[in-house]
Amino acid sequence: MSVDSYLELYSTMFGWMFYGVVWDVLVATGIVYLPFLGILIDHWREPAAESPHRVSSGLSLRKIEQEMLLALIVVVFAGQPVPLTPLVSTELSYTPPPTAGNPNPVRVDYGSTESTFGTAGFDGAVDTVNVPIWWYAVMAFTSGFNHAVVEGLPRSSEIRHFSQLARLATMEDPRLRQEVADFYMSCYVPARSKFLREQPSSSSIDSILQTYGSGDTDWIGSQVYRRTSGYYDTLRSNKPVKGWSFDASRDTEYDPTTPPAHGRPYCTDWWGASASGLRQKLVDAADVTAPGFATLFYRLAPGLATEKRLDLVARTTLFHTPDTWTNNEISGGSTRTGGVAGAIETKLKSLAYTLGSIPTIAIFGVVVSGIISVAPMFQAMILMGIYALMPLVVVFSRYSFTILVVGALAIFSVKFWTVLWYLAQWVDQNLVSAMYPDVDLLFEFLTNSSEHTTKRMFLDFTTTCLYIGLPILWSAMMAWAGVRIGNSLDSSTGVYTRHADDAGRNFGSWLMKKR
Repeated sequence: MSVDSYLELYSTMFGWMFYGVVWDVLVATGIVYLPFLGILIDHWREPAAESPHRVSSGLSLRKIEQEMLLALIVVVFAGQPVPLTPLVSTELSYTPPPTAGNPNPVRVDYGSTESTFGTAGFDGAVDTVNVPIWWYAVMAFTSGFNHAVVEGLPRSSEIRHFSQLARLATMEDPRLRQEVADFYMSCYVPARSKFLREQPSSSSIDSILQTYGSGDTDWIGSQVYRRTSGYYDTLRSNKPVKGWSFDASRDTEYDPTTPPAHGRPYCTDWWGASASGLRQKLVDAADVTAPGFATLFYRLAPGLATEKRLDLVARTTLFHTPDTWTNNEISGGSTRTGGVAGAIETKLKSLAYTLGSIPTIAIFGVVVSGIISVAPMFQAMILMGIYALMPLVVVFSRYSFTILVVGALAIFSVKFWTVLWYLAQWVDQNLVSAMYPDVDLLFEFLTNSSEHTTKRMFLDFTTTCLYIGLPILWSAMMAWAGVRIGNSLDSSTGVYTRHADDAGRNFGSWLMKKR
């Protein structure tokens, strides 16, 4: 039998283990027999109070037969756990929903180490627990139905997952942070100052800006500075850089007879070298702090040129690294002036970010990510509560036949939330793709660097409503359906009792007239 989350592998076993414990207590204390006693008393008292003695005994017997038969059916199929339908931990499995990057996910079972639920927390459950026939059938049907629906839906593109990974991409190595700061001061500041001072204009620069966006010159890995003569090709590091060997033809300021341990590379090589370049180090840092980020990004944008993909990943790492680590305010896309005016500007920007971006983008992003992560856990806990409390509901309902349908609808409704969340995820990702058709704008949205705050907030608010609103709407509809079905069942099972009541009253009236 399949379940819908890692946690549900264990909460299902614990829920039915609690069911068995509660049922055993009810049996040991004799509480399970009280509904039968209530049936006997009610159906003896009512006919005796409403019909003559010669009629009441027959009415009582008929009602008791009907109610006892229905109650016994409920006990056998939905009350007493039986070995005929055992729930075995080794037969439970969870298969993550397929995605565009992983169309055939690996099946996970109860003993897998994919999560810590079973190794450090839920390790006290029994391996096999007996389940009543009716509830076992309901779970099996619901699981099969849900997975069949999910398989029929289009594959999701993992956009939200990528956005979560983007928030984690940063630099943790202090040596790398120092190297970025050195590159910033040695290469970017002089190149940026020259560009603003000269305001060059040429077809090649216009072509680069058209390809990489108008903000290309606002970060340290600018293609304009790398490809335009007189910028990174002529600028060098202010001091020797570890990892770069001494080159006598380049490092002419040093005595070749006593060369330094490291050389001073040109900014073009320092940034773009395939192995020791700073850009590659930033890409590697992204995969260290957010494993799989670069790979997933390549999969989401397979048509994007390799050069542009590497720049975007490196830029993401810079954007999510605190400014106090790398002094990369300008590399993140802002400008800065010096002196008192610069200090005031910095404070105003910080205040604007605190009052604007955090409430609108950061908080909404965290809320959406939190809902997506917590929702399956919430579902698993609710199902465990339903399973654990079911014996009390069955007994306190006095073995009502209606409880079979109402309980089945409750389990089906909660488990169907998985399908609704998958649908919400698919709609959310298609909304993001439709509202950000341009790759650069989509990248800004995914890395939380977009300035389109209103549109971003609208998307996150819509996603939140889908994840919360769809289950609430669905559960309300199923609750209404359960009430209607329960009333219908009560009417159908009580038809014979009403006929007997009418016959008793008519016969009693006939006897009174004869007197």
